[in-house]
Amino acid sequence: MLTNETIRGGAEVAQGHGVLRIIARVLRWALAVGAVVATGAMTAGMPVVRAATHSVDVTIVAGKSASNGSFDFNGYQRGAMTVTVPVGWEVVVHFENASALPHSVAVLPAGAHQQVALSATPAFPGATTTNFVPGLPKGAQQTFTFEASKAGTYELICGCPAHGVAGMWDSLVVSATADAPSVTPAGAATLSVQ
Repeated sequence: MLTNETIRGGAEVAQGHGVLRIIARVLRWALAVGAVVATGAMTAGMPVVRAATHSVDVTIVAGKSASNGSFDFNGYQRGAMTVTVPVGWEVVVHFENASALPHSVAVLPAGAHQQVALSATPAFPGATTTNFVPGLPKGAQQTFTFEASKAGTYELICGCPAHGVAGMWDSLVVSATADAPSVTPAGAATLSVQ
């Protein structure tokens, strides 16, 4: 037998099912939008954000050789040293200035050494010493960390005015095919894989 109480209870259950249908519809839309955004980011060539699973420590000493006016990194200049790291690796740079002149280092796009006034924005977030343009004094040491998130050729370059055009730059290759970090010539930089 149907009573008013039974009818009210049935209406409440029907209302509850309606709310569940609305929640399910909102969740489906949220998942669809998330999938479209993720697909668009991957197809647009944007770097995919992910945590670095490997890490390499690189030691860079500015002004190591007095023979070239101390415009060098680890004794190399004008692209004579190339550090290669696999794409997606975390890179920890240990920088020291051994020169009486102020020096700095940052990772900038290839060709930056041809510009007298360099951009202070590194190719990867965090890929620079502080005081990039004025440089750091003799004996200063700094460590900075960045993720090599996009394959390509870059420069390790001093940001002090005219130091890059004077030859104070070397190469950083972020490789989509390398399995491990390397440096050429062999022994030009200390690499420590973590």
